Amino acid sequence: MQASESTTYNNTRVDRKLDKEIDDLVGKRFGLLHKIKNGLVGSEPFVIHQWQGDFDFDVDSKDYDRKCNIELRPNGIIVHYRKKLSTFIWPIPFHQLTIYKSCEVISIYQNTNFIKMKPMLRRKKLSPFIQKVITAKTEYMSSHHLL
Repeated sequence: MQASESTTYNNTRVDRKLDKEIDDLVGKRFGLLHKIKNGLVGSEPFVIHQWQGDFDFDVDSKDYDRKCNIELRPNGIIVHYRKKLSTFIWPIPFHQLTIYKSCEVISIYQNTNFIKMKPMLRRKKLSPFIQKVITAKTEYMSSHHLL
């Protein structure tokens, strides 16, 4: 897997080789001590409204069929979503991640692929988890002298 690719992966079955590739791309999962110290590393559910890339959602499906959530990793994020009976992941390293917010819509980009989504719970402010991702990306970029 090339670090510059925007790719989703079927993660329905355990695949140690895929797990290693994902860990190399966005870092290993945070341990229990980190979670206790820094809070949760998973987002609230979002509803996907628009996408571009190899996601292939059913446009006419109900909102609950187009749910996703985000997992924070040391070097990026993983967007988790389901399609029918399969589970998919979209790992994005911080140096390729772009996040926009407009009204209620949060847009996540990697290269030309994107997902536009809304929180299932309406909020007046930006999702605290998305704010945590933006902060983690900023810290990562400055510590790796990429800013």
